[in-house]
Amino acid sequence: MENSFGGLWSDEKCFQWELDNNISLDNQSFVNLYNSTAREISKLVEFESFADIGGGVGAYSLAMKNLNKQVYYYDLNKHHFNYAMSHNVAHYYHQTDITQNKIKHDLVACIEVMEHITDDKLNDLLTNVECKYFHFSSTPNTSDFDEEWGHINVKQEHEWIDLFQQHNYQLHTKMNLPTSWSLLFKKI
Repeated sequence: MENSFGGLWSDEKCFQWELDNNISLDNQSFVNLYNSTAREISKLVEFESFADIGGGVGAYSLAMKNLNKQVYYYDLNKHHFNYAMSHNVAHYYHQTDITQNKIKHDLVACIEVMEHITDDKLNDLLTNVECKYFHFSSTPNTSDFDEEWGHINVKQEHEWIDLFQQHNYQLHTKMNLPTSWSLLFKKI
């Protein structure tokens, strides 16, 4: 049975793995990483509304909320969704398939999510998103863990840049937060 990550583990097992590996709002280092990310991107571009698509435990959403941005949280995994809601990370919550919905905000972030989505669904996602800026990160690395976790679409940086260009985004800035392979795109 496929999970909302595109992998073999159940949604609950994926969520529990994250908690067991300190991917949670109880881990101050993890929270600080997203606080730094939010501050850095706020220096680079101007925006009021922020959408965290595939928001996971909600660290990026909470960081933006703490910067007084209007925050919209999206995640399909009910365990992520309930966790994020219980920690009040956003102003608005959507438990939905992000590839099938219109999403319109100043800044959209999709951090370590798109490697879980097939190319046809990625095209749907990028067609449905309307934003000035798109903050993106997706691991370029493969491992023996990919099938269980759902890394079904690992691409290299130039492949992601090409995909975004097909949807009228140009590379604005290469970033080092929250990962060393993060990219900030601007709609053209």
